[in-house]
Amino acid sequence: MGNLSHFKHEKCTAVWKLLNHSFKKSSPVFSKRLFFGSGVLVDLGNEDTSTAQQKSEKYVVRLDADVHTKMEAFMKKVKQNPYTLFVLIHDNSHVDLTSALSGSVCHGELQGLADRVVNCQEVLDAMNLLVLQVSCFPYTLQTHQSRISIHNEIHWPSSDHLQREQPPHALVYFGLRDYSCSLQWGVASPILRCDDAFEKMVHTLLERHPHLHSMVIRSYLLIQQYTEAMMALTSSPSLRDHITPETLAVVEDLINAPSREGSQGRGHMLLVRVPSLQLAMLARERLEDVRDKLGLQLCFAVLLGSPASELNLSRNFINNLRTWRGCENEEWVPHTYEDLEGLPCIIILTGKDPLGETFPRSLKYTDLRLIDSSYLTRTALEQEVGLACTYVSLDLVQESKTSTAPRESDGEKTTGSLNDGDELERPQSNGSAATRTSGSLVENGVSSSDLADSFQKPSTSTSQPEGLVTSDVATLTEGFKQECDSLGSQLSSNPLKAPNVPPSNYSSSSSPSPSTSSSSTQRPSQSTQCGRASKCSRVSPRTVILSRAAYNLLSGESGSQLSSFSLLPHADVSWSSPLRPLITQNLQGADQSLYYRQWTIARQHHADYEAPPVPHPRRLLLSGPPQVGKTGAYLQFLRILFRMLIRLLEVDVYDDEEDEEADATTPANTQWPDIEDIRKLPFDPNPRDPKFRKASPVYSDKMPKLFKGQESYTERNQTQGKRVTKSIRLSRFAAHNAFHHCEQCHQYCEAVPTTQLSECSLHAFTFCSSMLGEEVQLQFFIPKAKEQHFVFSHQGSHLESLRLPLVSTKNPDLLKSPIFTPTTGRQEHGLLNLFHAMEGATHLHILVVKQFEMPHYRKYWPNHILLVLPAMFNSAGVGAARFMIKELSYHNLELERNRLEEQGVKRQDVWPFIVMMDDSCVLWNTFQPTDGSSGITNVSLKTVLQHMENTPKISLYAICGVRKWSSSLAHKTPQDPFSRCHLHDFVLLNVDLTQNVQYDLNRYDCEEVDFNLRVNSSGLLICRFNNFFLMKKHIPVGGKKDFVVKPKLVEIENKAPISPSQYVCAPDSEQTLLDAPAQFLLENFLQSCSRRLFPKAVQNRNNPVLSIDSYLNLSPEISVCYINSRPHSTNLNHQGLVFSGLLLYLCDSFVVSGLLKNFRFLKGATLCVICQDRSSLRQTIVRLELEDEWQFRLRDEFQTANCSEDRPLFFLTGRHV
Repeated sequence: MGNLSHFKHEKCTAVWKLLNHSFKKSSPVFSKRLFFGSGVLVDLGNEDTSTAQQKSEKYVVRLDADVHTKMEAFMKKVKQNPYTLFVLIHDNSHVDLTSALSGSVCHGELQGLADRVVNCQEVLDAMNLLVLQVSCFPYTLQTHQSRISIHNEIHWPSSDHLQREQPPHALVYFGLRDYSCSLQWGVASPILRCDDAFEKMVHTLLERHPHLHSMVIRSYLLIQQYTEAMMALTSSPSLRDHITPETLAVVEDLINAPSREGSQGRGHMLLVRVPSLQLAMLARERLEDVRDKLGLQLCFAVLLGSPASELNLSRNFINNLRTWRGCENEEWVPHTYEDLEGLPCIIILTGKDPLGETFPRSLKYTDLRLIDSSYLTRTALEQEVGLACTYVSLDLVQESKTSTAPRESDGEKTTGSLNDGDELERPQSNGSAATRTSGSLVENGVSSSDLADSFQKPSTSTSQPEGLVTSDVATLTEGFKQECDSLGSQLSSNPLKAPNVPPSNYSSSSSPSPSTSSSSTQRPSQSTQCGRASKCSRVSPRTVILSRAAYNLLSGESGSQLSSFSLLPHADVSWSSPLRPLITQNLQGADQSLYYRQWTIARQHHADYEAPPVPHPRRLLLSGPPQVGKTGAYLQFLRILFRMLIRLLEVDVYDDEEDEEADATTPANTQWPDIEDIRKLPFDPNPRDPKFRKASPVYSDKMPKLFKGQESYTERNQTQGKRVTKSIRLSRFAAHNAFHHCEQCHQYCEAVPTTQLSECSLHAFTFCSSMLGEEVQLQFFIPKAKEQHFVFSHQGSHLESLRLPLVSTKNPDLLKSPIFTPTTGRQEHGLLNLFHAMEGATHLHILVVKQFEMPHYRKYWPNHILLVLPAMFNSAGVGAARFMIKELSYHNLELERNRLEEQGVKRQDVWPFIVMMDDSCVLWNTFQPTDGSSGITNVSLKTVLQHMENTPKISLYAICGVRKWSSSLAHKTPQDPFSRCHLHDFVLLNVDLTQNVQYDLNRYDCEEVDFNLRVNSSGLLICRFNNFFLMKKHIPVGGKKDFVVKPKLVEIENKAPISPSQYVCAPDSEQTLLDAPAQFLLENFLQSCSRRLFPKAVQNRNNPVLSIDSYLNLSPEISVCYINSRPHSTNLNHQGLVFSGLLLYLCDSFVVSGLLKNFRFLKGATLCVICQDRSSLRQTIVRLELEDEWQFRLRDEFQTANCSEDRPLFFLTGRHV
């Protein structure tokens, strides 16, 4: 996966699409249903739900004569859409890797088609085409000439360690290694068997008829065994002696299972592997004929499983399947083997290569007795045995591993490998370890893997049962005919008898039950669906009956090692040297790939024989064991890849709908606000932004009965921290983080070598803060390219001021306001690249960072101006950053006024605004009504700022801002183009008008709400432009990230989280002191525990808590009434209002006793006075004469849980009397 960066298109403007072509899938109908059922086409945006089923066929192509036409159309799309990523999935890619140059028509199959498709020059050269090759047996793709880089291989993880972590009834994968190891279980009926009796028959016939191909002899003998077994169990019991015990047990289980109690007609599936199509058709014909003549046509089905044909079932079996599935669609028919779940049937699977079919859980027996010594490569052998691999119950496997073989006299079966308790009569296999021999791998000298299909043609004479083995006598000697027909006379002389079980027992069940065969193709396979495991019986491994040659290879000399590992991996490759280290089953994944890449080479007819020496950069290989779920994995890969690419163009933004506003008089729908109309609008004091839904509502005379934020205490705790987000496609005006790189903005933000960091000069800027009462020194890191924005002394070493434009300046490309962005913990993820948001226009952007984070921000943003806060603010909240930005800006305004006044400029003509913007602002939109319809379009930050800066009489506004975006806004027109309400996250701030209104430098949260209330109560105008919308990106790191509250003393181990109620304690108590700022502890305590401080205010909107000069969050259950103590302030008319509590937070000299006597309180109302030390607390109580109306107790004094050197905050509570 390392080369996925090749598919990243920086200038991509089209939607990423993924096209899947699945090759060599045995059933095209299955592949089409797979794509439709998985929902992948809908997830990728290629189709909608209504058309996915009809159009899914165009995404699946078979490797046949028509593939070239379809591939030409596909490659035409690839070329026409260079900014769209296409994916070509080559399923079962180990099949047919013959070079197109040596391709020929052989046995009716076109050779080299895969090479012509996946290795054609157009596919290799297409920069926007990714080829994913999927294989259970990737060995032929891992030669010395492999086109796939080993770094682009994805290997299925081993399940050994996962089994230890699974519950007992979980389903775990049971694969080839497990089958080999099962021989050591010691059970009476092993799941991996060899039918030695059958092998002896084959050996005898081969000696007598050496001119016949072993596959022909094995096939005819196997057909005879099954037909005679059916007769022996129904009409001719005397035939039992002529049938191998393995065959008899399998057929008996097949016939009897549907009649067992509780089966409702369900039974087992028997899979018989017959590679030759002609012999498979003959087998199907003979078995069907004998079945029907024995009256078993309603007992089980006989189906031909061919890659080129659909399943063909009689109506009665289809009705049974529909009943078991609970399907009411009368037109439903089974399309895949999985659809046959529970149907008693014999599947004769044909084709040169089994192509990764998925079978239902009801598959119980896999007959591979025809897979003999002709299959002498690892791929050929393992893909045959892989048909039986599946997911099984973990507890059943564990029981089998610990069980021991019972004594014959016990007469009891071992439960480890049995299904449903119905195998008491299953004979012990002749292929157990006791009968294992060390014979040659080649039994009969026949080494060709090609079958002599021309030797046999399907018989058309099936009128008599004896025709089962005598119809093709022309191609067989009379002796062979007699041996195969030894029982034909019995069939002709004895009348057919009815089967032991009446046919009515095999009819469809009248009681429907949930089907276990209906599977969601979003999962890897139906076998992996653990969700249904509890509804059905435990899933056992399938029983596999092998030829002696295959059995010896899988059992191995030691009994614990797959001898097939030592085989040539594939017929199309050869060993590079006879002197090579042994490969063992412990060599897996990348190590095994390295081994084959070193020790195998492609033969001349292999597709990779003339491959370039360098692997292809856009080709990947997904390998995993058979039936493990690779199909579901690569469909999920498509989704993941799609999301990875889309994420390059998308961000998650907050999508919370704003609470409804109070009614307001709508001014004229003009482009800019009229100052007189804005003055007439009432201010909405309640913070309605969704991020404040956990904050206290602010009382007003038009306060609604219930805010969305006022949920119950239980609901608030359950939903705490959860906000709705929506994935939005980035526009060309987006702000970006440090991971964005493009040709346009690389000089704007990209890191430069360390040697060039010296080009960024450090300057100290000192001014006197009246609020702090002392001088403050700030540090500026200014890149050389940005020095034009500053004024320096004549010597060039001393920073004097930041240049400001004039109010009267008219320049369409000029952005007057400097942009300040306070940021912490987001040097990588903060959206600090404003190049595209500003349309490349020159602007002044200053990052405000804490001192200890300065090196990180300087590393990631060396071309940005950094304003470094003093060290005293390293642990402070965002309130301190906003306070310092505003203090600095006003001081700079005065310096610029003095400088420009000397040049004849009026003081009031100097631009007084700054922009204070969070580091998560990503996109801006505007509402533009056109042709009677409304719509929201993307605009740049430059457009928004210039629009607000061009507002008439802009100097009379204290704060301007925009609305927060939500998806619901796209469907409705803003009620008012302008409003007076809270502004935050992105504000245009007039530092001149707000000179005497400060941010609370101590605050960690809700500092903007507090500031807005101060500004409004000071009689200043706040205006929100409702036709502009701001999108804020959800960034899970940094920002207002809470401190990790921990004990002050590191010796104290406290693994349990500290609750907010422990954030305060009694003065001088022995409670554990905490290592966190006092203000942070106080704010979090009040937010979580104020219902205990102000019990009468909980859910009492009519009696809010009176808060003087400050807004603190007391939880959404408690309403707050804000009052400004300054003279000439604009406050709420509180006549007739009775308060449930009083909060005095760090009150100054403007708060006097006379002011407090103007308010009325409920009896039992709560007072909370907060001061910076105990002395100030007592002085405040005396100065405000609070003891006249409030009752205090010594035990009601508290402090934040800090030690004395951390300067805890103290507060005292009392009750109104």
